Amino acid sequence: MTAANNASHNGSYSLEPARENRLADGVIRVSEGHSDNQSGFHLVHDGLSAFVARAVLAQEAGVSLDLQYYIYNDDTSGRILTGLLLQAADRGVRVRLLVDDLGTRVTNPWVLAIENHPNMEIRVFNPVEGRGGIRRGIEQLLNFGRINHRMHNKLLVCDGNVAITGGRNIADGYFSKAETEFLDVDVVAIGAVVEDASDIFDEYWNSEVAIPVTELALADDDTCSLESLRDRVDDYLKGERESEFSRALEKSDLAEKLKQGQVTFHWGQGTLFSDPPRKVLDRANVPVSDYPGYKLEKILKGCKKQVRITNAYLIPGVPGVDLFSTLQEMDVQVDILTNGLSTNDVAAVHGAYSRYRKPLLEAGVQLYELRPVAEQKQRLHWFKGKSRASLHAKTFVLDDDRAFVGSINLDSRSIIQNTEIGMLIENPEINRQLNDLFETWTAGDAAWQLSLGDHNDIHWTAENDDGDRVEETKEPETRWWQRLLARMLSRLPIEEQI
Repeated sequence: MTAANNASHNGSYSLEPARENRLADGVIRVSEGHSDNQSGFHLVHDGLSAFVARAVLAQEAGVSLDLQYYIYNDDTSGRILTGLLLQAADRGVRVRLLVDDLGTRVTNPWVLAIENHPNMEIRVFNPVEGRGGIRRGIEQLLNFGRINHRMHNKLLVCDGNVAITGGRNIADGYFSKAETEFLDVDVVAIGAVVEDASDIFDEYWNSEVAIPVTELALADDDTCSLESLRDRVDDYLKGERESEFSRALEKSDLAEKLKQGQVTFHWGQGTLFSDPPRKVLDRANVPVSDYPGYKLEKILKGCKKQVRITNAYLIPGVPGVDLFSTLQEMDVQVDILTNGLSTNDVAAVHGAYSRYRKPLLEAGVQLYELRPVAEQKQRLHWFKGKSRASLHAKTFVLDDDRAFVGSINLDSRSIIQNTEIGMLIENPEINRQLNDLFETWTAGDAAWQLSLGDHNDIHWTAENDDGDRVEETKEPETRWWQRLLARMLSRLPIEEQI
């Protein structure tokens, strides 16, 4: 069964927003004095707070929870959140979970037990017919044109009153507990934009490429009953009471602040950009003007002072270099932070990006590459050991009054192949907060600043532990074989696929 020929499943749509629970009371309280067409925004950039925000909404939901994620891992954070979703469903909350098939392998036999819950449903976006092994690999080859388009969106909507979107998936690395810690940004939103978020979720949920997990070829396992799943979840949550995530959730006062309307939201116009889900099946008939990347480009072209970009995968291509060069010529300063070879988790991406460093520097763009130690000083005391930092955020500081937070990387895959989501925020304070975060992440102890030397070669400068200036003339903090691999990959004609 493939996504393209199956549209037989029943549709469902967002429920009316909650009005009479504690969370709704808090949202109503903090919204007083603001017009109905405005939205409130609260930035979350440290991983632990991002996990707590999602967990608290799962705990406090009274009507509905809609979740849409590219990756939803079966690790500590994923299991805790799944347990909270099951508990929410048990108290009558309707839970809908939409995941991408390649990003999230739905093979766990407990998935069908969740599906048996009257208040829970799971759908898989653009699934491969074979669930594993040789059959799955064969279909990926035979249907590459379809399988190559993935749902990269990240969205959570609680009770029709609160939404979270940004760059984070559901996995330990995005919430500060892993060998690689992803630096990222989310925005918690209330107000008018939440209705738009619900509409976008409904569009994806009811699209012909969102297939109920019960219609996929999962292995039958009647030992995984709903009751046994509840027992398993209870045991797991009890066993994880001393985990970093559970301790953080227990110590957090976010739930109480939300209920009391004490979380600070900054108000203004909010606009959600999202690819139409049909893009994965019929891209030729989806106008380019519907792409979030196209809309974002128009916004960038209208900037007057500065553009500061934080983006994990930067492969601008000739059009991107031309855009940034034109902005520089118009006295709009463009600053970009991305991953270096030592922090990029995809060598092919770095190989492609490296071809554009000199043209960007020659145009006057200030270019920075994250260092592996970037987040060590900010890690909380209960996270033991070191973690290698890797940039995953996709944010834009636009002049001094707007900002953009989303899932969109600056590469062909995000712009053309995948579906993406992002939020344009018209508020000077959110702009300032993202600008401050950019300054922190590009400081000498967190990032290398690139420049061109006398012989048009790239130099990297940063600070050592004593605050002294250090300079490198080859990819910093890497080994020879990594540099060789990146150079080899940079010569491959695969830019549109990475």
